[in-house]
Amino acid sequence: MTKKSQDKTNRQKVIIDEILHESDRGCILVGASALEELLEELLKSAFSSNAHIIKYAIQPLFKAMGALSSFSAKAKLAYSLGLIEKWCFSDLEKIRKIRNAAAHEYFSKSFESPEITKITQTLKGIDHAVKSMNDKLFDSSIKQKDNEMSVERARFILTVYYIVGTLERSHKECRESQILQHMGVSQPKKPA
Repeated sequence: MTKKSQDKTNRQKVIIDEILHESDRGCILVGASALEELLEELLKSAFSSNAHIIKYAIQPLFKAMGALSSFSAKAKLAYSLGLIEKWCFSDLEKIRKIRNAAAHEYFSKSFESPEITKITQTLKGIDHAVKSMNDKLFDSSIKQKDNEMSVERARFILTVYYIVGTLERSHKECRESQILQHMGVSQPKKPA
């Protein structure tokens, strides 16, 4: 899944299609990876669009060993800049913990693993997703290979789905803000 090959307007569907066909561990790793990539794009859109600044100040922040090379640092900065809400930051931190549990052990983790279940049961994105969903959003495409999905896996996937949309909306707002700024149009501050 490369940035150039994805149609950004269809990214939510691409991500969901990808994680639906993965094992539990793959679902966790791909979902977290997609969210981290979107966080990076969001942060970059909030920074200066000056080519020199991007090349010499912004890009190095995201490289290996850079201040923003980790999922955690990206989530914390996005939250501290007001680019994401508290529930989103909290869920990103929980997804990062789930990812770490799945990635850093040699035996396979699943959504039935007690440590993962304990975290997925506290995700808030699922509540936001259910409130905003219409009947056709997840029609027949939410079936897993064997047509059954655990409740915790579904909670995780719906949370990832909703956060992807949230990050993409924030990214769009940042880009529009920069365009207006370049045009010299002043913008009212968002209420805290």
